[in-house]
Amino acid sequence: MKGAQAYVNDQWHSSGLADLPQGPEGHEITLHFVIARDTQSTGLINHICEVALQHLREAYPGRDITHTPVVGSVVGDGSGDGVKLVYHVAAAENR
Repeated sequence: MKGAQAYVNDQWHSSGLADLPQGPEGHEITLHFVIARDTQSTGLINHICEVALQHLREAYPGRDITHTPVVGSVVGDGSGDGVKLVYHVAAAENR
């Protein structure tokens, strides 16, 4: 079974992690991961969410980042395989 880190690494470009918005303003970021229906579980999706959050914290150091809770295990594009994860990045503080 493929782990969360592997999903994030394998889908780096297609998920949206490779093309994050820049600038000091706040951002809403939606990442899209394809996870086959038969391998989806709430635990796997939550772990993917946490791994992606770690990468976002690296991309936006010092900024508060939260994510919208994942509801259900199959969300998104209607195929049953697409999962959309939504994150909110706070605006950068002026220093």
